[in-house]
Amino acid sequence: MTAVPPTRRLARSQRLSSVAAAARLLREFDKDERQLGVTQLARRIGISKSAAHRIIWTLVDEGLLEKDEETGLFRLTITMWSLGTSAETVQRLRESATIPLDKLRRFTSGTMQIGLLEDHYVLYIARREGPDGFQVFRSVGSRNAAHITSSGKVLLAYLSPDYQRHLIARMKLRPATPRSVTTRAELQAELDTVRKQGWAENRGESHPGMCSIAAPIRDSLGRVVASVSVAQFVDDVSKGLSSLVRPVTETASLISRGLRWQPGVTAPTSIFDGDSWA
Repeated sequence: MTAVPPTRRLARSQRLSSVAAAARLLREFDKDERQLGVTQLARRIGISKSAAHRIIWTLVDEGLLEKDEETGLFRLTITMWSLGTSAETVQRLRESATIPLDKLRRFTSGTMQIGLLEDHYVLYIARREGPDGFQVFRSVGSRNAAHITSSGKVLLAYLSPDYQRHLIARMKLRPATPRSVTTRAELQAELDTVRKQGWAENRGESHPGMCSIAAPIRDSLGRVVASVSVAQFVDDVSKGLSSLVRPVTETASLISRGLRWQPGVTAPTSIFDGDSWA
């Protein structure tokens, strides 16, 4: 066996040490302290201030941390909060959705999905095909632009107004079909309607001839943590899937109860808001 030169062993050790330090540094951000400075972080994880500075700015470059220009402190980005939310809730969502999705299958021949918001995309974490489901979707773990999907509209609608405006301002509203929303004013008006009525629809906006209905899933605090949707092809997209509004909204309520949500306990915002944006 060829011996590894000491310099290479040292470099590998240093790289692993840096990864471990970065992981420990990220774990210092929690619900009580969402903004921290270089000196604080260096002291807490036991490294030099210069080493902490290098790690922090590497994490900034990778989009995991960002600096608050007003306070001079660092915080997790929305991407990190979304990852944390996913890790914490995906398993519980899948478990809570099993029986409700089986019941929903009786009302539709389409595709049923559970989605999370990841920046301005929907991340699909679970999917069931109905008896006549069409394979138009990619595998679980795929993403789709939020503004052209019923799931995305639900998840955007329940963000706090300030963060919602911030996110919409960054979105590139590229059309997937001629029916796709392409202006911010149009999207904002639709999100206002979604929040008032409690569900969203997509009428041929993501795939020609396909419609979908989605409703919000809430956690024990009443925060919107995910969406459940049904998508299927129809003869006339202008009519949508109005017959599925009640089955989908009731399915969302059943899944929410599985997450210990109680009707009447409703938080004003989504779990995806965080305090990690500027």
